[in-house]
Amino acid sequence: MNDKTEFNTANENADDTAVKIYQWLVNLPTRSNKKLISGAFGGYTHISGEDAFSMQQAEAICAATGQFPAIYGADYARGWDITAPGEEANLIDSGCNAELIKHWEKGGLVAISHHLPNPIYAGNNPGTDVGALKQPISNEHYSLILVSGSDERQRWLAMLDKIAEGLMELNHRGITVFYRPLHEMNGEWFWWGASGYQNSDTVRMELYKMLYQDMFNYFTYRKGLNNLLWVYSPDAHRQYKSDYYPGHAYVDITGLDMYLDNPQTLCGYQEMVDLGKPFAFPEVGPSTLEGQFDYENMIEVILSAYPQTTLFMPWNNVWGPLKNINMGGAYNHPHVINRGDVWNGNVLSQT
Repeated sequence: MNDKTEFNTANENADDTAVKIYQWLVNLPTRSNKKLISGAFGGYTHISGEDAFSMQQAEAICAATGQFPAIYGADYARGWDITAPGEEANLIDSGCNAELIKHWEKGGLVAISHHLPNPIYAGNNPGTDVGALKQPISNEHYSLILVSGSDERQRWLAMLDKIAEGLMELNHRGITVFYRPLHEMNGEWFWWGASGYQNSDTVRMELYKMLYQDMFNYFTYRKGLNNLLWVYSPDAHRQYKSDYYPGHAYVDITGLDMYLDNPQTLCGYQEMVDLGKPFAFPEVGPSTLEGQFDYENMIEVILSAYPQTTLFMPWNNVWGPLKNINMGGAYNHPHVINRGDVWNGNVLSQT
């Protein structure tokens, strides 16, 4: 293949580094070698304990395999199972940036996601003894987030402002961020997601699209964050994977969060690829948590069954490679791109 595929970033003002990384990503599946970016998730920035963000995941993977993951992920919020109440903006924390900057300077790539507080309830408190990450909301409540001057919108914008502070720090360092907000929207477990199990709620789908677009526009045009590559990643287990898609003008990368004991049983790959964007697995891991998930086999399945895949990011803890098997074969696979393989000097690697 002599001519490289050209895709435009969703943000027409994306900086040069973001554009170069995006074009590099677009063309990875056409390569004969080194075509699949490795990743790992480092944790959540606003908690303590095993799931708190650190470089420990990457360092332990390197100690065991000799390879640092190429892309390292962090979550600016408190985690998928942490729902403590508190002022919304104060539940956002970008303290992970210092380590992510070092990772970038050593040749790595950076990914940011969030498990966001709920702007419907003041203080992220729905009237129970926990916060509201998983508190279902009605479509009527959802729509209030988009109403100018509403309390719900003010809480939403306060969160966006706090997130933008962290992203802007990375922007000022010239760091491209694989940015994955409002993920697994076709599942019913987060406030921004589906209104119920496998619900074909078209009103909710449209509200989600508007919320995603609102975030994109606020960060792109109000905040001038030109270092973001926007990732859309529904859950692999649920239906309606593309029904929440906010539009080509708002997305750079599509993906699936895949938690399956047998990756060959995945549904939705072609549905995502047909959206016409580079494809990724922004979260991967087993569904049965017995420590027997074979990460090397997962790589082989991805390469054979899902050949348009550009990257994979194992989640941490019991889902991650450190607590499962054959991570050495995964990170040392000849087609896998690790941290030392991304750049050749100041130029992105071509082999």
